Amino acid sequence: MLTSSFPGSPSDETCGYIRDHARSLSVDYDVRVLAPPDCTAQRWPSDAFTLTRSRSLLPRKLDPLKAGADLNDLASRGLLATLGAMLSLVCFFTHALMLALQADAICSHWMVPSGLVGALISRLLGKPHIVVEHSGALHLLARTRGGKRIVRFIIDGSDRVVTVSADLKRKLLTLCPEGKNKIEVIPMGITFPSPGTSILSNQSTRIILFIGRLTEIKGLDVLLRAIHGFKNLSLIVAGDGDRRRELQALAVALGVDARFVGRVDAAERDHLLEKCDVVVIPSRALPNGRTEGTPVVCLEAMAAGRTVIASRVGGLAEAIVDGQNGLLFEPGDHSLLRDKLSLVLGNAGLQQQLAENARRSAAVYDWKRIGSRYGSIIDCALRTNDAIGNRGIEASIGG
Repeated sequence: MLTSSFPGSPSDETCGYIRDHARSLSVDYDVRVLAPPDCTAQRWPSDAFTLTRSRSLLPRKLDPLKAGADLNDLASRGLLATLGAMLSLVCFFTHALMLALQADAICSHWMVPSGLVGALISRLLGKPHIVVEHSGALHLLARTRGGKRIVRFIIDGSDRVVTVSADLKRKLLTLCPEGKNKIEVIPMGITFPSPGTSILSNQSTRIILFIGRLTEIKGLDVLLRAIHGFKNLSLIVAGDGDRRRELQALAVALGVDARFVGRVDAAERDHLLEKCDVVVIPSRALPNGRTEGTPVVCLEAMAAGRTVIASRVGGLAEAIVDGQNGLLFEPGDHSLLRDKLSLVLGNAGLQQQLAENARRSAAVYDWKRIGSRYGSIIDCALRTNDAIGNRGIEASIGG
C-alpha cells in the first residue's frame, strides 16, 4: 500500500482512514504500507500491518514530502521546494519498487504521487495495481499542464481506479472518458461504534462541533459567521492548520464562544462526538474547482448518532439526504447555515429523528463491509493477473 499521507501515531486521526483501510485489508492479506518520512512521527508499534517510512537524501525537517502535510500547495512554495519534493519522490519510488518485488498487488492512495509511482511499478513488474482517489490529487492534475496525460497513464497502468464519491468519478471521467470501465465508487469506511449515550443532550448551553484541518476548503469561517449572535451556544473546534490564528481572530471579532482544542486523537474525538448537539461540516468549493471527497468525519458523526449539518458539495451530498438523515446547505451560504442550525436546535423531535436515521444509514460504511468490497477488487485483479500469467506460460510451453 503506497500513500503520501499517513498518521504520525496510531492515535493520530490525520488521514486515519488510510491506517484503518490497511487494518481492514489485513484480515485477508499481509499488508505492508509505505509512507513518506515525517520528522514529527512517533515510532509505530506492532499492528495488523507493517509500516515503513521511506528515506530521503534531504534532512527530514527540510523535506517537503511529509506524510503529515498537504501537498496541494507544493508548487506555491517555490522552485527549491519542488526540486526537493522530486528528489524525495525518487527515493520513495526506489523504496516502493524494492517492496513491490515481494508483493502480489499494489494499492495506492491518491493518484499523485502514489498512484503515479504505483502505475510505473505495475508496468515494470507486471503486478496488479489499484489506485484510490480522495479528491486533492485529482484537482491538482486537473489544473496542471499535462495533467490529462498523467491521468491517462495512471488509469492505463491500473487494474482498477476507485473514487470515494460519485462526484469525483464524474470529474475523473471528464479528464479520461476512456477509463469509464475501470472506475468505480467506494468510500472510505468507519469503525462503527456501540450505542452510546442519549442522542439529545440536556445541557443548557448547546454545543456545536467542528472537526477538520483549519484550511480554506474546510470552511470554518462560514460556520463562525453563521453562529454569530446565537445565545447559549458554544463551538468546539478540533483540528489545526495554517489558518488557525486567522480563524481565532475572526471568532473573537464576531464575539463567538469558540474553543480551539487543536488536533484530537480517536478517544478525544469520540468524547467530543458524545457531548455535542450538532456536528457542522461547512466545506466549500475552492475557486480552482477543488472540493472534498467524502469527509470521514461526516460518517463518524452519523454513526455516533449525532445530527449533521453539511454543505451540499462533493461526497457530502451523497452521504446526506436533506431532511432525512441530516441537513444540507449551499456551500459558503452562512445565512442558510444559520437557518438550518436554528431549525434543528429549536426542534427536539426533528433533531432526534435526524440523528437516529443518520446512525442507521451510516451502517453501510462499516469497515467490515467496505473492506470486503476492496478485497473483492484485489482478488479480481489477482485472478486476472494469474490468468494472464498462466496463459503466457502455456503459450511458451506450447511454442
